Amino acid sequence: GLKEEIQNLKMANSWNNRIKFIVRYMYDYDGNGVLDQNDFECLAVRNTIMEGKGDWDPIKYEKNKTVMINLWQQIADIADFDKNGEVDTEEFMGGVETACKGKSYEELPEAFKFFIVAQFRTIDVDGDGSIGLDEFRYDCVSRMAYSTVEVLDEAFKKVAESEELTLARYKDLYAQFLGNPDENCVACSLFGPLPEL
Repeated sequence: GLKEEIQNLKMANSWNNRIKFIVRYMYDYDGNGVLDQNDFECLAVRNTIMEGKGDWDPIKYEKNKTVMINLWQQIADIADFDKNGEVDTEEFMGGVETACKGKSYEELPEAFKFFIVAQFRTIDVDGDGSIGLDEFRYDCVSRMAYSTVEVLDEAFKKVAESEELTLARYKDLYAQFLGNPDENCVACSLFGPLPEL
């Protein structure tokens, strides 16, 4: 019933589940269950292609690669507790808790900020400085499977202001997704409805 649905939503939107989601669907790009430098090198290739809508720009790639390697080094610094060159979900949670929990975008580690802006650019495919509904849908389905478009449109309604998601708002919500433990915060919808992991 409804009570169950609310409980499930709370679980899906919980801070732990959000961090698991980020690891599994966003950062563990090669799908081997841990984060390592290879994921971030692959993400640099992906982001360059996404940003160029299929076009390859070596200069953009070098920039993206620097951003990604810096992010990986920052993640390894804060989360690779056993220094084996890999970060598992538990380690990542520990690192993010220290580095991001309760912080605004401005207070996040530098590498995270660069990454968030780079991520925004891959979604804002028309380059107009904000994410529209079409771009939001496209971003969500490139990550996960959804059985209806309505769930995506609903998520977009929650995060958008006057039918668009600006970079400033995206930064704010991304920081909250990482750092605000409240299951009811709007930021929970930033990447579409979340699965329970």
